Amino acid sequence: MIRLAQLYTGGVGSEIVRRLDGHRSFELVAVLVHADEKVGIDAGELVGGTPNGIVTTQSIADILAARPNAAIYSGMRWDVELIARLLRAGVNVYTGLGGYFLPGQPEFDELDAAGKEGNASFAAGGNIPGLISDVFPLFLSGYTARIRAIRVWQRNHVSSYPSAEQITTGLGIGLAPAAEEQAAVVDGAWVWAMRQSANMVATALGIECSDLVLAQKRIALAEADIVLSGSGLLVKEGTVAGAQWTFVAHSGDWPFLTIINEQTAVLGLGPGWRENHDEPPWRVEIDGEPPIVATFGWPDGVEAGAANSLLNVSRAMNTIPRLVDAPPGCVSVLDFPAVVAGDGGAGR
Repeated sequence: MIRLAQLYTGGVGSEIVRRLDGHRSFELVAVLVHADEKVGIDAGELVGGTPNGIVTTQSIADILAARPNAAIYSGMRWDVELIARLLRAGVNVYTGLGGYFLPGQPEFDELDAAGKEGNASFAAGGNIPGLISDVFPLFLSGYTARIRAIRVWQRNHVSSYPSAEQITTGLGIGLAPAAEEQAAVVDGAWVWAMRQSANMVATALGIECSDLVLAQKRIALAEADIVLSGSGLLVKEGTVAGAQWTFVAHSGDWPFLTIINEQTAVLGLGPGWRENHDEPPWRVEIDGEPPIVATFGWPDGVEAGAANSLLNVSRAMNTIPRLVDAPPGCVSVLDFPAVVAGDGGAGR
């Protein structure tokens, strides 16, 4: 039984707390919250589940006192200091935000040293990065050879996504088109994340990623006020209703990886944008021998934003057993066996 701490209770964290009730592989031992009004409450009741006897806290000291083997970090920002503290205390950490593939990144030395000091491991994942921009194309690469180029798409519709803050600060949706400074922060964060995906793909393929650039960005504006069903966010007429980034990674002068990331509050924004839910949200093309094209998505009737959130929930829980057994320091999917349901996510 793995003693697990859940750090923060947004859309992903709340679902993890609900799923841990009576789980066969995990024992929930501590829950960290951000908002003052969430402190001192039974964690199960807080997330609309069964009372579980775990009283929420804002104190990392309380989390460490519960002696978890592992923690899932579901915060709103990349918190290197907090993650390092957990690792030094011997807590294995998984995060869905930041640190996707750290070799070569400025944070690597600090977090790798903290993990080795505490004999704990750190890994990250998600859907982009963590799935379409790295893990899935690498899985498919095992079925071809002589790869000349990889091209991947995420076309994510966020109307049912539960976090208004992440939609605005992470995607730029709802911002005025003249908010150039805020948009530059969003773009910079995506470049940082996509570079880690490119580095992971390059490492797995045995090449060097010499650079990753934001080759193009497109935005589409709302033609009328829109209230998003999942978060209640008001996207005003004339503000950003969709953003589409194209990133290109090079190995020398070879553009080996192209990543297109589309995030929309409204479908059918015009030519070149996702028109309807029948179009698959994910696509990978590998120019190799043989060439491969793979698409996947959700069945009819499934709300995409909510499904994306649950995807991240499942990936986090399924990864924890692999992470606990991984070597100390910063690791990735290249360092442990393939993550599958059943390690922490199948049945009860």
